[in-house]
Amino acid sequence: MSEQQHDATAVRLRYDPQPPPEEAAGALTLTFPTDAERGAAPFEATLARPGAVREALQTLGAVLDSDLRRKASDRSDYLAYLLAQGKKATKELWEAQKAFLDAQYGDEEEDAEGPLDPVLTVDERGVALEVFSADESSYARLHLKPEAFAEGQRPSGPARTTHLRLDAPAREALGRIRAYRETRLRFLPSEGGEARERRVPHRWARALSQVQAASTLPGARFEIAPVDLYNVLLTLRLHRAKTSPRALRYELVPGRAPRLVLEPWERVLEGTGPAYEGDRPAVVRTWGRRRLAALARLLPHTERVTVQLVGAGLPAYYVLDLGDATLTLALSGWTDSGWAGIATFDLLVGGGADDVLAQRVLQLAQAAPRSLAELEAETGRARGELRAAILVLMQRGQLLHDVAADRFVARPLFAQPLDEAALRYRDAREEEAHRLLATEGAVRLTRVHDLGGEGVRIEGEVEDAQAHRVYQTSFTLDREGRTVDAQCTSPQFRRSGLREGPTVPMIALRLRYAREKARLEEARKTPEGRKLIRAETRTLVRRERGGSTTLRVTLDDRRVIVRQGPGAEVARVQRLFFADADAARAEYFRRLERSAAKGFIDASAGEVA
Repeated sequence: MSEQQHDATAVRLRYDPQPPPEEAAGALTLTFPTDAERGAAPFEATLARPGAVREALQTLGAVLDSDLRRKASDRSDYLAYLLAQGKKATKELWEAQKAFLDAQYGDEEEDAEGPLDPVLTVDERGVALEVFSADESSYARLHLKPEAFAEGQRPSGPARTTHLRLDAPAREALGRIRAYRETRLRFLPSEGGEARERRVPHRWARALSQVQAASTLPGARFEIAPVDLYNVLLTLRLHRAKTSPRALRYELVPGRAPRLVLEPWERVLEGTGPAYEGDRPAVVRTWGRRRLAALARLLPHTERVTVQLVGAGLPAYYVLDLGDATLTLALSGWTDSGWAGIATFDLLVGGGADDVLAQRVLQLAQAAPRSLAELEAETGRARGELRAAILVLMQRGQLLHDVAADRFVARPLFAQPLDEAALRYRDAREEEAHRLLATEGAVRLTRVHDLGGEGVRIEGEVEDAQAHRVYQTSFTLDREGRTVDAQCTSPQFRRSGLREGPTVPMIALRLRYAREKARLEEARKTPEGRKLIRAETRTLVRRERGGSTTLRVTLDDRRVIVRQGPGAEVARVQRLFFADADAARAEYFRRLERSAAKGFIDASAGEVA
């Protein structure tokens, strides 16, 4: 059962205690109680490959426990020492003591608000488990196909969705599984247990729907061998980057195996998997690479790894094919938690969809998972309309995208659909920023300055007619997408800087920058659109034996600047001046085309947006 509130959804949960594993005649039986409040989803079967399932479920537990948010240091002992020495009891002391007591004795209060328990779905297509980390950075879905269970014991009937726990007792029970021993898995609806209420923040549910929505965007999809991913994890384990950028970069050239490059060392790992089948070369940076360590224990059971990249700042998806099961791991591209969902997911906001069409899409998905092409054929509606309906269903928690099969699956995240209006914006400041953006000419970019390896400097002004104020704001995005060196004339920034997060004018300016960049990127594909481009920088890379060459071509009104050098260094700079902007623009695009003919690939798409 669930009840929606203004900033969270209250979910009632009730579980029986975790029973101990049962051993008889050399076989092991594990029972996992499911939520009694949500509904029954009973299932019992013998595992075909117990060892692989054990590692997959333990991987889900690692993703669920993942929390990369910065935690403040505990200074209570030191402050208690100062108090014993007769120092004054300051506000800092009392706040530290309160935080210490909350950490020690506030388990019940802490447990009252947090992420949703793992979602279990059982139907004739198999058993699926989903988890989403508390820090909103990692999502995983394990799908056990019917072949993962013994003949005659495979799931059947309509889809049933409930929750289960992957706490310490459940994890300890999973550790008893051995590959050589027959293992029986049992999901048993709870009959007793103490009911408790969990408040699931709308921010968490919104982040989950956005990760799902981003997977529907077009992007690069390719395969890498499991050993390639192992080599990445081994390198990261043996080396620790002390300087930025800390990206895992994919260099994709049609007809050649994907190349993996680890920054900042520029360590190149030649791929051993199938050749990339895209129609043009590309370079894509991904962030948060250490989160891939959760997959290490599953690699020995993996037949192949499929990677889906939808762009800089957007999630990266890794699909591990285990034969009779698949595990999909989505790693968000958020590198600055204060900006999560502001710029990179701006265009994924739902709203304005045909509710009749949304219900029709949901009915079709409930009958059987559908691809986008199948939905288009069965509804007779355009893809744009279907996409809007799909986004609304994802926001409500009624639909998910199975990245492994590229199908849309009906799965109720909550017992009652969420109100998408409550999830549209992260907070009141983001909503206010969108109000300013809706006013023509209220948010203006005055200067976008490329700083090379340091990132990009964005300056602008935001006019708020309601407040009768014009705010001057600026900030720098480094190569990892972090906001540094920010300035704003708003009262919030003057009061506390960035300690309260980005200000409304800063959010509005970044949204304007992201939209403008996306518009120009689309416009540059046509001769008419190229005329709108007056200033930009493209980064091109050519991989050679023993190293690489980087070429940066900049158009700045009537100037064209070409920087070239080995690796990330600039060994040669050429500045060209022209009588008018049209001549400079023509030379700029000529340079880009000549560079492509010489084997350079455009790495600008891999830069932080």
